[in-house]
Amino acid sequence: MKILAIPLLALITILFTACLPVEEPVLPPPITTVPEVRTMRTFQIERGDVQRFSNPITQYIPLRQESMSFSVAGRRIGGVFVSIGDEVMQGDVMAELENPYIFYTLRDERWNEDWVQMQISQLNERHNFSLNQALITGNPIDDQHYLDERNRLEGELGIVRMRIAHILNEIDDMQIRAPFDGVVTWAMEFGGVMWSSVGQPVVTISDQGQYIFRLIGNDVQFVTIGEYYTLTIGGEPFPAVAIDPDEEDFQRPPQVGEQDEAFFRLIGDDMPVVAGNMTASVFLLHDEIRDVIFLPIMHINTVGDRTFVHVLENDIIVIRDITTGLQGNAIIEIVSGLDEGELVVI
Repeated sequence: MKILAIPLLALITILFTACLPVEEPVLPPPITTVPEVRTMRTFQIERGDVQRFSNPITQYIPLRQESMSFSVAGRRIGGVFVSIGDEVMQGDVMAELENPYIFYTLRDERWNEDWVQMQISQLNERHNFSLNQALITGNPIDDQHYLDERNRLEGELGIVRMRIAHILNEIDDMQIRAPFDGVVTWAMEFGGVMWSSVGQPVVTISDQGQYIFRLIGNDVQFVTIGEYYTLTIGGEPFPAVAIDPDEEDFQRPPQVGEQDEAFFRLIGDDMPVVAGNMTASVFLLHDEIRDVIFLPIMHINTVGDRTFVHVLENDIIVIRDITTGLQGNAIIEIVSGLDEGELVVI
């Protein structure tokens, strides 16, 4: 009985303990932080120039521009030998169809031409020798066979030269050559096996003989002929002058409907490499006022007819009504309501 009493007592103790309430753990007090003081952003009123301007895009006008293609279709392209920006001279081969055998044929025909010409030269020497002998001896000769042979050889020479001309024409059809000195403004990207197609542009070349840029649109009203401007090409500024197209010797582009246009010519010794698809932005000043109090437009508040800003006075933000004048691209003239040196809360 004592052996069974001990386990029974342990079981009762466990059951009694499970019925007792459990105390919840005491949580630590919450940690509070003081928010950082936000720095007040202000803009100090100062004086400067207020400008309203635009930067429209102008298009380069080449003196000449030509897009070239192969005149035969279905021939394998041997290569395009130029890239955009390459300078070429008149007659340079820029692209070619694949046909290596034609050049061997041309070489053989050139040899035939030289051979026939040598035969004619030797025949003439023999004929002249015979005539001299007849003159010395006084015995007349029958030179008809010389004449017949010369006619035959000259006929053969004519046929050879016709074949050469035909081969040269075929080579011309195979090649695209630069029609004038200029710069490549577009070229087909050649890779792998490609075939020719009649009318498909392969290379475009532009003449660099003039540096004229054309502006179209409403911004033309801000251009004055004879005034100097700055054209930006590829991030680099270039000086230019607005010109009268009726007094300048350059190729005027075709008119596209009724539109305003202005022309700029680059000046100076340092010229860029221009291309037919090149553009340039031009700085055009619409209006300007100098040495005035100004404020960035974004810091001005407008509600109905009221225009105001928030000004810091003795560390207190107050509302101040203002009167504005010329509005520039990013800043605006302050006619009244603010003084130089004051701080506007932004």
